[in-house]
Amino acid sequence: MYLLFDIGATKMRLGLSNDGKTIGETKIVATPQNFEKAIAKFRDLFNEIVGHQKIDKSAGGIRGVLNKNKDKLVKDVLLADWMDKPLGKKIAEITSSRVYLENDTAMCGLGEAVYGAGKGKRIVAYITISSGVGGVRIVNNEIDKSTFGFEPGHQIIDADASLFKDSKKEFLELEDCISGKSLQKRFRIDPRDITEAKVWREIEKFTAVGLTNSILHWSPEVVVIGGGIAQDPQFSIVRINKYMRKFLKVFPILPEIKKGELEDFAGLYGALYRLRQLTT
Repeated sequence: MYLLFDIGATKMRLGLSNDGKTIGETKIVATPQNFEKAIAKFRDLFNEIVGHQKIDKSAGGIRGVLNKNKDKLVKDVLLADWMDKPLGKKIAEITSSRVYLENDTAMCGLGEAVYGAGKGKRIVAYITISSGVGGVRIVNNEIDKSTFGFEPGHQIIDADASLFKDSKKEFLELEDCISGKSLQKRFRIDPRDITEAKVWREIEKFTAVGLTNSILHWSPEVVVIGGGIAQDPQFSIVRINKYMRKFLKVFPILPEIKKGELEDFAGLYGALYRLRQLTT
């Protein structure tokens, strides 16, 4: 039996797989910002869905940058209290199993590449737009090699922060322009409640700029966009493609741009496939 988990800035999900092929019961709760409270909540969820059953292996993702051993979070703005804490060790103690940690976006991308919108493609670029912005390159159904993971949300969009008049930053990253946290800060409203077409066109244009840069670096066959902002019906792939035909002139054709299909379960499916890879 496998334990699967996905830890984001706002939500934490746990799930079980009895057969290594499908996902059974799952639980979703708000992510505590305090590390000790989060571990206590993780333990409670684990006991709820696992009980006295034996876990063979555990795998999952957490947002932010992991250390080289992939057992601690070393850099993240939204989960600052988790940094340099023994996350892998704590989960191993709770589950009594070996634990495999990855960046949460990498797990979501793997899930979409194998089971979702990128299925059947050799090179998949996955970008998530939610509380933050992240991404990963998947090649032949494997997370591409890297030193510290991938962080396309931190690519520089505006070198002198002149795009937003009220910005107090020295420069603007893609995450500053389109993430849920940044949108809420700029417009003082939950991004889910934004209805003004002008704002959505701006989000789409910045997204197209970021995707263009990532495509130039990664050269994928398909780009899959996930996360809560991207899943909003006002977020248009058609308009993003229109912007990208204007921006991306180097390659003879654009890769296909698609919305993710697995939604909240992409990370759990990625964790499931990762464990299958490690078992075979």
